[in-house]
Amino acid sequence: MLRLTNQPIILYKYFTKDLFKFFIFALFFLIILIFFIDLIELFRRSSNKVGVNHLLKANFVDLAGMASLKIIGNSQKILPFAVLIGSIGCFNQWRKKNYYVISKASGISLWKILSPILVCFFFVGLFSIIILNPFSTLMNNKYENLQTLFFGKANIQEFSFDTKGFWIKHISGNRNLIINANKIDEKTNTLFDLNIFEYDENKIFKKKIKAEKGKFTSQKLLLFNVQSLNKKYKMTNLKKFTYSINFDSTQLKVATKKPDKIFLLDFPYYLIKMKSYGLNISKHLVYFFKLICQPFLIISMILLSASLMLRSSERKVEVGIVSLSLVVGFSLYFIGDFIFALGFSEKIPPVLAGFGPTLIGLFSGCYLISDIDEIKYVKNR
Repeated sequence: MLRLTNQPIILYKYFTKDLFKFFIFALFFLIILIFFIDLIELFRRSSNKVGVNHLLKANFVDLAGMASLKIIGNSQKILPFAVLIGSIGCFNQWRKKNYYVISKASGISLWKILSPILVCFFFVGLFSIIILNPFSTLMNNKYENLQTLFFGKANIQEFSFDTKGFWIKHISGNRNLIINANKIDEKTNTLFDLNIFEYDENKIFKKKIKAEKGKFTSQKLLLFNVQSLNKKYKMTNLKKFTYSINFDSTQLKVATKKPDKIFLLDFPYYLIKMKSYGLNISKHLVYFFKLICQPFLIISMILLSASLMLRSSERKVEVGIVSLSLVVGFSLYFIGDFIFALGFSEKIPPVLAGFGPTLIGLFSGCYLISDIDEIKYVKNR
């Protein structure tokens, strides 16, 4: 009796290890492939720096080191693809060896076979967002620093923001301006509660200007309800004041952190801070939802591939079924990216954009697996 009781547990362990083995092989192959693609792209960018003397020259070791910094981040991104490819390969072997047919004939349903596997890969997803995400964030920051060092950075006027508001340094002729604002409206290029510190070319303080509101127009910064304090502490009140600026205000950006450079646990505080400053949080919010859905997306890939690959009991390799499984899995991922883009642009709510694609794949996989497991009754005529 004990032997019969332990037999299914041994069977579940074998099935889980078998799928995990295929997953590791697929993950390793994809990591190596993407590493060489990144390395080739870095070589291409390095070769385009002919005649650029103000930047450091990168050798093979530098470029290989930069490409290796992206390995953890790439691993986190391609986990669903690796699970999909590994699942298709594993389930194809099960079908060729009649594992599922024999298990079903022994009274073991597909849900019982998949349940330990799904639990195991759910923890793989948790490992991805809890362990890999912090390391990926650190490596991405290091990669960006090296990228700036070797390839430079686009010269775009940017507001950086911290707990004391937004800051930008601007040089216009013989004037140096440090502009601080406590709130910003990105759509109308309007700043609120401004403090502007003006210095001459020798970095000697000239005056401080406080304004209730400021608006960027073509080559100008218009200030409203202004208080001006010079270096002799003389206060002047003005309804309007204008600064001439020598950059295109349409290219003005707020230098927020990229979503992939924020730790998972730091996301809630960062989102609250962005919203309090009047920034658009849709992109960061959708990315946060997408990130926490990673374990369920991985489960969806297993369910969809199992429902398609194990539907037929043919032992031969059917290219059509394999191709269909790949198309369904990749379609779920790329349609998800399209929905994420709609969420970024606020065409649909961030919650729907972040959770929608994963939930569609999860419910579709559960329905298809249940359809396979359902006992079909044939009516006698």
